[in-house]
Amino acid sequence: MIFQTRQFCIACTMAFFISSPALALDARSAALGGSAIANGAGAHGALENPSSLMRMKREQQNFHIHLGLSTDIQDDAGLVDIALDNESLPEDLETEIDAISGRTITCAVPSAPETVCLNDTQRLGNLAGTVLDILNDIDNKPIKATAAAEFGVAYAASPIPIALHYRQSVTGRVQSDIEDSDTDYVDTFATVLSDDQLTFNELSTAVPLTISDDGTTLSVQQPEDALQSDAQSSALIREQLGVSIATTFQIAGLNVDFGITPKFSELRSLSLTTAIGERFDDAAESLQDQFEDNEVIDTSFNVDLGVSAAISGLPLRVSAVARNMITESVTTKENFEFETTPQLIVGGAFELGALTLSADLALNEAKVDNLETQIMALGVELAKPLFGLRAGVSHDNARTDDATALSLGFSLGPLHLGGRITDRQSAQAGVQLAFGF
Repeated sequence: MIFQTRQFCIACTMAFFISSPALALDARSAALGGSAIANGAGAHGALENPSSLMRMKREQQNFHIHLGLSTDIQDDAGLVDIALDNESLPEDLETEIDAISGRTITCAVPSAPETVCLNDTQRLGNLAGTVLDILNDIDNKPIKATAAAEFGVAYAASPIPIALHYRQSVTGRVQSDIEDSDTDYVDTFATVLSDDQLTFNELSTAVPLTISDDGTTLSVQQPEDALQSDAQSSALIREQLGVSIATTFQIAGLNVDFGITPKFSELRSLSLTTAIGERFDDAAESLQDQFEDNEVIDTSFNVDLGVSAAISGLPLRVSAVARNMITESVTTKENFEFETTPQLIVGGAFELGALTLSADLALNEAKVDNLETQIMALGVELAKPLFGLRAGVSHDNARTDDATALSLGFSLGPLHLGGRITDRQSAQAGVQLAFGF
């Protein structure tokens, strides 16, 4: 039965990790802390800010190809650490529960309260104490993740430069709602067994532990009969195709670049609320079947608008992007709603030869497939033809925990690696191949 609990935890973990987005950036952008709208490059730069296509055209960067993978994990509950630190806990619990169930008690019925009815119980008591700590740590604390695989191509030699973007992504969330009765159930094992013995008084008052009908063996209330807690999980799988075009207008003596990216998506939304106790029942429907039964398929249309301008007499470029200008909403069969809402971002890039300083500021909080974000980012890039170094710092006003992150990355020819990290509970990473000629 404990083995089934482990299967349940693994399934929940995989539900969000294979789940692949919207907050995840490409490797170069991630290394710059996310400061990309005025310092974009290549096909992915056109996705960040479609007006950057005109800069490529002026610099005679005629053709770009981009292949990328990225992921963003927000682990408020510290489940990653819990899993790493308690890898053998499920097997240990299974062994100890099997060992104590059906054991012969050594006291008569009735006996004096302090009479010892069972010895060698400390191992299970200590394990139950560990489980109790974990339940308290994860209660109502979500773990969220997003990951993406994407391909892009840009062609800037035509009168109107164009870029195509294809992305597959999944955004997932898992959160537990631990009932007080479940913590009481586990706490009983931790309290009455940790002193390595079970007295008649403890046996008489501990609800999960009773004397079997034969009067000589121990009976244990099974988890599937006791546990009432729920786990809520959700995932949004997005398949998106975008097309960026750009042009230039002269305004007040400045060449101002404008770009637009219409985006068409197929959305597959899933949500599931399942009782943890069901995972102990061999006859219960599998998690995979339950997810498939709850799948909803929908389509959406959205659009990004971008603008950029180089300031005369200064090595400074300023930009703004209105992202996801149309609010998207999709609801699962369990009435769980995924939302994507508009966001306005402003940014700048200051170029000093091979060195570029960049900054982005999101002016409002927004949701992207239900993940909230409002980034302030600073980045620095040293770019050479065959080698590049990048670093950055960012702060996400939409996060209550792990909001500030440091970024690092580098490139070797067409290979780019980059990531942002606060600690083991929250990280973002990307790898990409980007070609331009």
